[in-house]
Amino acid sequence: PKPKTIMKLSIVSLLALLGFSAACTLDGCDHPDCGSCGNACCKLSITIPEDTESVMNKLNGSIVSGGPDGLYTPMMTAEGTLTFGDLRPFGKPIDFIGQAVHTTINGMYNDTVNFSLAPTADNGTEIAAFSISQIAGAYCDDGQNYWNILQLVQGVKWEGGDLEEDQVAHVDGSCPEPSR
Repeated sequence: PKPKTIMKLSIVSLLALLGFSAACTLDGCDHPDCGSCGNACCKLSITIPEDTESVMNKLNGSIVSGGPDGLYTPMMTAEGTLTFGDLRPFGKPIDFIGQAVHTTINGMYNDTVNFSLAPTADNGTEIAAFSISQIAGAYCDDGQNYWNILQLVQGVKWEGGDLEEDQVAHVDGSCPEPSR
């Protein structure tokens, strides 16, 4: 083959490889994080108008069944329970703490998703959710960590209906709103 043909094939192959390796290309992957935690991550505060036990049971049920995309894996807690540990007997300011691992749709990367569930004054729940890329050197994540949290919480059938934008707050400058 001619050098120009080889060069064109090389460029096409490289572009295809880059497209395959992108972590998140789905709708909703529009909040990329470029190392706000040293590595790519996302920290959100989400308010749900249901008590903490109900929120925990719904999130746990989703995670244990693989989550909305079938790519979540529940993790064993220090309390010896799968996905969520109950901290209510210990008088902590949060009721439940939990963890799952999410595998990206391309099967190449894993991210750890952590949750704490705290009661609010009006008997609702504040979910502190944090997702971080497990691979070292993930500087920009194409919005994957935001998606890991949001698709899971949006995939649950809440008593008050769908999750609204005003129920989600970005914390610490991670996974910022997309520039318009």
